[in-house]
Amino acid sequence: MMISRSKHRSSIEVCSDCAASDPSWASINRGLLLCAECCSVHRSMGRHISHVKSLRQGCWPPSLLAMVQALTAQNVNSIWEHSLLDTSAPKHLRKKPTPKDPLHPVKSEFILAKHLRLAYVLRARRDEPPSELGRQLHSAVRSSSLDTCMRLLAQGADPNYYNQEKGSMCLHVACRAGQPAQAELLVAWGADVTARDSAGNTPSECARLGGHNELACRITELVYEATDRMIYFLTGERPDHAGGRHYIVPRAHDTHEMTDVAKAARGKLQLLPNHLFEELVMDIYDEIDRRETEAVWQTSATGLERCGVAFLPVNPALSAPRNQGRQKLARLSAPEFATLLRDVLVDATRRQRIASLHPRGMTGPMNPLLSASHLKHMSHMSDDEPLYDSVASDDDYAALAPIELDMSSFDPKAGETVSSSYNPSLPTEQTDSTATQPKEEIETLKKELDSRDSTINELKSQLKNLQSIVEQLTKENSVLKTNSIDDDSIISQPSIEDVKPERGKSLEQQLNLTEDEVKMKSQRPVSMYETREGPKNNWQVTKHQLTSIPGLERSLTQGTLEGVASMLDIDCVREQLSVEVVQVRAEAVTRAIQELWCAARSHRSLPDKADSIRSATGSLLALFPQKCDDPSLQHVVDELRAASEKVTLACTSQAPLDHVRTAAYDLAKATKLLVTHYQPT
Repeated sequence: MMISRSKHRSSIEVCSDCAASDPSWASINRGLLLCAECCSVHRSMGRHISHVKSLRQGCWPPSLLAMVQALTAQNVNSIWEHSLLDTSAPKHLRKKPTPKDPLHPVKSEFILAKHLRLAYVLRARRDEPPSELGRQLHSAVRSSSLDTCMRLLAQGADPNYYNQEKGSMCLHVACRAGQPAQAELLVAWGADVTARDSAGNTPSECARLGGHNELACRITELVYEATDRMIYFLTGERPDHAGGRHYIVPRAHDTHEMTDVAKAARGKLQLLPNHLFEELVMDIYDEIDRRETEAVWQTSATGLERCGVAFLPVNPALSAPRNQGRQKLARLSAPEFATLLRDVLVDATRRQRIASLHPRGMTGPMNPLLSASHLKHMSHMSDDEPLYDSVASDDDYAALAPIELDMSSFDPKAGETVSSSYNPSLPTEQTDSTATQPKEEIETLKKELDSRDSTINELKSQLKNLQSIVEQLTKENSVLKTNSIDDDSIISQPSIEDVKPERGKSLEQQLNLTEDEVKMKSQRPVSMYETREGPKNNWQVTKHQLTSIPGLERSLTQGTLEGVASMLDIDCVREQLSVEVVQVRAEAVTRAIQELWCAARSHRSLPDKADSIRSATGSLLALFPQKCDDPSLQHVVDELRAASEKVTLACTSQAPLDHVRTAAYDLAKATKLLVTHYQPT
């Protein structure tokens, strides 16, 4: 049930950042009330920093509204401004903007320091491990002290902390204790609403076991929060989760009405793995939130703060390609964006049906479409490992027609409410028979998977053949260089006694001619294309080997011939080998960083991983002299060396996990810059 916030307002409400009266916005994850001017800065930071919502035009779930009201009543703003309340600090460090101060730069700089850099938050003790904060949070969520939980979260407590002794997460405890406001706070900070405790119960089931049916229904809504937001934005309707109907699937496009570009786009969408599909749903969810907030913003804000947010702000926790893709969503027109939402919802239903057919074979979460908060947590994890992101291109997708779904059960109108194939409150065996997936579609997917596996194996074999050819050419270049030196050493100028007289020519003429010939012979060949029998024959054999590789397409063969021909010069071969060595050793550094991060997250010993990083970094630095001719390259090498020492120090001194993470990130960044800037001379 949704209620209007305007009907439940306190008599005394001020902006948490500048103390202006009558605030009209709220930051959900911060638990603060904001005026329009301060809210404009919050919007520019992004939803991952501050998730704002209108107090006057937005519809609020009752438990979410109660959470914000409780945090305001408990003066949670003192957590974000702790150092400002310290009377022992200098006055210039305790200055807070007033409502009459200009938005830029006074208010904006203060808000960025307060919320983005967390300059005024009460820091946790250095000797207090993150696991201790998690244990305190696990214990505090069973009470109504929201300010205590907010303080722990602000200090770095994990909302998904799992207590080994209790066999449960924080959200399980809050649901079993019947604390809806605590549950809303945990979800706002990224708690997983689909996680199971040691007994196999989800948070919704824990609430039902505790007799809190209303809270259980709310948690079920949060499970489908991402798709619910998409459905409401597209159709203005909400699924009936209490009745077991979790999706409203719009009618799919008819095949004959779709363009070739639309068909290719749908085919790529259906080929996405589940984790990439979940990231796409999360990005679309953020874009919907931006568009809806922007619509409210343009009708309510006035003056300087009226400037909107044209696209999703950059999230440093995500990769650069993903941030670019998120911003490109704003370029879609309303019809284009609606088409994307319709295709995503149709494919989400298809994936849900496939998951219901193989519930025990799924290694991921029980629901491929998770809540928006959990998808946010998953997105951060997927970008942490690996540290270097691979960007997919159109060549990574085969020319595959979109999979046609059986839409005969759908109403020919705009859409029809269908029942989800999985109900979290019922056993898997009780799923609806209407969710049965046609066997032909599964067989098609299997055939496509087998076809791609065979293509990968064939490309691997071709790569091995090409590598052997490059090695053969390298050896030939070495032999040519040795033979050229030997030829120079045995050539000498003939003496006068060695020249025999010829008829019609004087001895002096014959001697001059011989000396000219000797000079021509004493010159080394300027390239491998000099008329020497050995290289010429070997090149013909190599060309025959390249063109005779089975299954190699014409375009790939032509490109390979051109690449090998350009490498025939010995200097080019040396340059290529040096670049490959740098890349190989840089990849070794990256693997060592990934092993270090895995060990840090699992609380294993870090000094051993530090030795691996030191060894891999030293091997990479050994390729470069102490003083490089290129100043920019020398700067990058120095940064890499300093970053390696920083990681080693952080691991050996048992620094906090945040320090280890920062040091590892700096090392990965320096390694990537070195590979990018290295240009062999």
